[in-house]
Amino acid sequence: MDSTTAATTSKLTAIPITLDKIRNKVEELEKLILKYLQHCTQHIATSTQWNIHLILKPKIKLWSTKYKNLLAATKRVEYDLLPKFIEKVDLSLKIDESIISQDKVQATYNQMRQITKEFRTQAMTLYVQSLTREHEVLSKEIEHITDGFPQDNGEGFEAEPGFSAFKHYHNLRTKRLNLEAEQLIYFLAEKRVEGETNKQQEELIVPTLIRSLGEECLLQP
Repeated sequence: MDSTTAATTSKLTAIPITLDKIRNKVEELEKLILKYLQHCTQHIATSTQWNIHLILKPKIKLWSTKYKNLLAATKRVEYDLLPKFIEKVDLSLKIDESIISQDKVQATYNQMRQITKEFRTQAMTLYVQSLTREHEVLSKEIEHITDGFPQDNGEGFEAEPGFSAFKHYHNLRTKRLNLEAEQLIYFLAEKRVEGETNKQQEELIVPTLIRSLGEECLLQP
């Protein structure tokens, strides 16, 4: 390998690839595809079809966001990884142990932990249910629009070619958004593995035993 090739390879390796950069490139590619599709279908698509496409576009973007949130929340339940706004809720009351007996104190602490656990479970359940409803409503609305996409001829155009082109584009876009959503939740799997590794390491730590020395071993003044 010559010096030029090595330098080029080094530069390529040094460039960090982030999800934001990948997402931006995908959006640029989608815009190019849309422009190409518009160029190819400008003589076959009706104005009504184009207007519906423009109405559908922001709804698809919102649907994608809701789907990612739902998928992430579902995986968090599966991996037992609560979001911060739920995990940070922790019932911790101070008890004066100089007044209350140790048994009563421990029982109270156990109740606190149980209440915290139940709250987190109920909050996460409600959170997932809310995301599910939002996703279902948007999905049905989008399905209703796509199923009713104009197929009737008008404005001097045959609607069937435009209908087929937009259906094909919509299906490809949906597949791409689903794939993007699945890729974005990989960090949760990595976080779970990292958490399990840390837990195992903590369990492997053996406490240091301190042997009690007899009075004969103590230093005498």
